[in-house]
Amino acid sequence: MVSKRLEVVRNVNPESKITLRAIDEMFGDDGAPLTIIFLCLPFLFPMPIPGISTAFGFAIILLTIRIISPWPLPLPRLADRITLAGKTVSALAEKSHIYALRIEKHLKPRASFMTLGIAKWLSGVGMILSAIALALPIPPIIPFTNTLPALAITLFSLGFLMRDGFMIILGHIFHVASWGYFISVAGVAFSFATKLFEYFKS
Repeated sequence: MVSKRLEVVRNVNPESKITLRAIDEMFGDDGAPLTIIFLCLPFLFPMPIPGISTAFGFAIILLTIRIISPWPLPLPRLADRITLAGKTVSALAEKSHIYALRIEKHLKPRASFMTLGIAKWLSGVGMILSAIALALPIPPIIPFTNTLPALAITLFSLGFLMRDGFMIILGHIFHVASWGYFISVAGVAFSFATKLFEYFKS
């Protein structure tokens, strides 16, 4: 169960600093997808931690490569530089436990072909593109720019973790929706900037 697997990080020392490598090692064999889910939590819950989306986005890319790689890959040194306060880790673990209890009732192995072969590779590409979207330095005043890609990544990770192809399909849907939203926001911003330029020019 997802809730049981996330419990391992609930009792960390709140005064300590926890590295990405340490979190990955706590989760054991399921380290990569569980660590990715954990890194997405600050963007899913109303618990903002300023200035982390770029670092976490790159970390998620590295972890996704581990998931889709046919060979076991060690985490690079960057994993020792990305840290979270123990207090934050405990708080996120507490919140995630509550939501995991609700969602895990709907998780089960199905359409497992989505977690194998080319489908697995394509899903990994979707995760990486969503992580790139998460890492973009977009001002936080624009809503959902972190939430949508983080939700897509979480759904992909749950799918890989539980071999649930339905979750992976949902991940693809939210991945496409997040980039559609980004393009729409960029179009509105460009249109506004063009009109502003023409106004001052005239």
